[in-house]
Amino acid sequence: MKIGFWEATATMVGTIIGAGILGVPYVIAQVGIFWGVLMLVLLGVATIVINLMFTEVVLRTKSLHQIAGYAKKYLGMIPYRFEIIALLVGSYGAMVAYLIGEGEVLSAVFGGNKLFYSLGFFVLGSFILWFGLKLVKVFELWLVFVFIIIVAIIIGFSSTALNLENLQYSNLSKIFTPYGVILFSYGGAASIVAMKQILRRKEKLLPKAVVLGTVIPMLIYIVFSIIVVGVTGISTTGVATVGLGNALGSSMILFCNIFAFFAMGTSFLTIGIVMIQFFQFDMKLSKFWSWFWVIMVPLFLFLFVAHDFIQTMGIAGSLAFGVTGVILVMCFWKAKKKGDRKPEINLPKMRVIGIFLISLFILGIIYTIVDLLT
Repeated sequence: MKIGFWEATATMVGTIIGAGILGVPYVIAQVGIFWGVLMLVLLGVATIVINLMFTEVVLRTKSLHQIAGYAKKYLGMIPYRFEIIALLVGSYGAMVAYLIGEGEVLSAVFGGNKLFYSLGFFVLGSFILWFGLKLVKVFELWLVFVFIIIVAIIIGFSSTALNLENLQYSNLSKIFTPYGVILFSYGGAASIVAMKQILRRKEKLLPKAVVLGTVIPMLIYIVFSIIVVGVTGISTTGVATVGLGNALGSSMILFCNIFAFFAMGTSFLTIGIVMIQFFQFDMKLSKFWSWFWVIMVPLFLFLFVAHDFIQTMGIAGSLAFGVTGVILVMCFWKAKKKGDRKPEINLPKMRVIGIFLISLFILGIIYTIVDLLT
């Protein structure tokens, strides 16, 4: 394979694997490793199908858009508006979750008030976002490098502390608990547009890169979850590395929580810059007002509405990514009829599979709303 293929694959892997990895072990610990890993695999396969559907949509369209743009082109204004709402809910929900999580990990390392650390991270993140994409890319380069090193250290130290009894726990009454967080952790379809640009004139490689770029995160989630749950069991914390560090001793508290800090920091900055570009390019706001709305809405929600890392991530996953999943399936069906380019991939219509996926996402949305109201 040529370098472009691996660059495109890495783009999807980097988009999918973010701070969501920190919440997956907790929800899997609640239901038990067998059922949790099974759900990781099933939703991972569903994600592969959805991503391939969107790949065909992108390849059937001459012009480049993001998901909302394809929704507008193939489905009209109402689905377009729903996707805009999903974008806002998913992005703001993720940013709030990361503010909560950063407070928890910094407090675990240094002690003190979680709110103080969350607000400190907010000030730092807002400052970086104001100076735009170039500064964010510089930070991301170093964050990803540190991220990889620390993951290797965590896996090496944790593997010797596994307790097989922790992997035997099972609680089917909580089978739906992992759904939203896992769906959140697989969000990466938007990167397919960038992948097409990377593979310009080599678009036939795009489907393979999409599949591999989704399978790699799925395998990493499985291994990471087994290791964390194997060490901390039912006591696995919402931000997995907090409890893992405590279980492995003081020498690992720093490594585990630095990993969490950088994972959430990278995701916060990436989502923030995408949102700023959305407000500037699509909503035609000035740089200041784009930056203002990107930072102030999450701050308000953090201070007055959302205070739980897992719950916030789960809501964002179920609602935002559920809506996006429904829209992508419908776009796929429409693009087969109205696409203006011959695609390098031509999937079957998959009516039955598409209806199943739509039903799954809608049921997930309903379950989340009912759970919030009760």
